[in-house]
Amino acid sequence: MEMAVEMKPKKSVAEEMADLFHHFSDPKDSGSKEKLIAPSRFRIWDLSQKYFFLENKTLVAVPKGSNSPEELLGVVPNRGIKDTNANIFPIIMGPQDGKRVLSCAGSGGQPQIKIEEEDIMNLYGKNEPLKNFTFLNHTGDGQQTCSFESAAFPGWFLSTSTEPNKPISLSQKGGAEITTFYFEKSK
Repeated sequence: MEMAVEMKPKKSVAEEMADLFHHFSDPKDSGSKEKLIAPSRFRIWDLSQKYFFLENKTLVAVPKGSNSPEELLGVVPNRGIKDTNANIFPIIMGPQDGKRVLSCAGSGGQPQIKIEEEDIMNLYGKNEPLKNFTFLNHTGDGQQTCSFESAAFPGWFLSTSTEPNKPISLSQKGGAEITTFYFEKSK
């Protein structure tokens, strides 16, 4: 019988986000051109140990198993949104190939998550708000978890179903959906 091992990140999410923003800071400060050519890669999983997996252009949350490879997400800061709260980080995310990004869309009712054909590094270079592509990563000092609020739809958060193998969606906090995640930079 195989025992499930609960994974937990080594750094707090706030530390991971501070590192991300520092990594993408002005390349003149570090002397490195590498900083601007590719997104950082992160793994994400919910409190029920379901990882993101790309299936037919849809992100789904699946239990970690030997036959279900997790999808690493490419992540860059959104320099076009300035937030004065030290525990909120505006980021753009997408599948690890960097050629597609998550976006929030909707007109009335519940907004939806979509994967759009956009180069994440081109969006990073625009230095514009790009709210439909931006998630506000809410962290806390020393915490291992975070939530991702849509910048385009305040009050709506990236979420997973309590059931496995369901698509990632947006929901408001307080419902049955899971809106809290572990978020760790991949080595």
